[in-house]
Amino acid sequence: MHIQNPNTQETVAFAVAGLTERLAAFEQDLNAWQTLADNAALRVQTAEALRSEAEQARKDCRQAMRTSLGIPTKAVRELKSKEMANLELAEETLKIAEEEKILAEKQQEALFEQREALVQERHALRRQYWDAVLDDQIAQWGQQLPVLALLLAEAPKACIERLFGRAELRRNHEEFYAAQQPGELQQALQSAAQAEPDDLLALLNRPLPALAAPASMAHNPLARRRYQAERDAQYQALINR
Repeated sequence: MHIQNPNTQETVAFAVAGLTERLAAFEQDLNAWQTLADNAALRVQTAEALRSEAEQARKDCRQAMRTSLGIPTKAVRELKSKEMANLELAEETLKIAEEEKILAEKQQEALFEQREALVQERHALRRQYWDAVLDDQIAQWGQQLPVLALLLAEAPKACIERLFGRAELRRNHEEFYAAQQPGELQQALQSAAQAEPDDLLALLNRPLPALAAPASMAHNPLARRRYQAERDAQYQALINR
């Protein structure tokens, strides 16, 4: 563990555990939303297939009527019934798909807000984690600070620049610019092997599932509320039909 203080370690671990639970619940809700959206898309495909069958039945019925006279035959009636039934089924399937699309969009809006809150929570926890690590490291560096303070106060400029680096003025064609030359401290940090993330940092570094912004987010707040009100009225009309 990179956090040495046991009390701080326990506090951060408790907070990360809570975030992990909320992330797991979010992923379950996200999977349920994706299933609902997929179902709506499949229903649209089903409706298109039913319409194709209705069109074929209409053509077959017309052809059968051309080959017969008088009262329509049983075959003609069956074909016409098949056409009408498929058209009605297609229409009802599309209405159910529309219900699911509206529900999916409302769920996406709620999930998008949840994800934003989780991003902010994780950002705050990462700050808390690294502040705790710095607190421990600064305490360990404390014994070196008096010598460093003396170095800054009395060492020659070249020695200070050797440690912290220096800025140089350079020329590029007709322009001058400042270039920072790293000191030995920065070079040592860049060449040092990085420590492996501990369990807490690994959890905090875990990427959140991607989620596109809902269509309603393209509107300004006033237009969004109007759009959502119209959508809710449309949904009520669908379920009350």
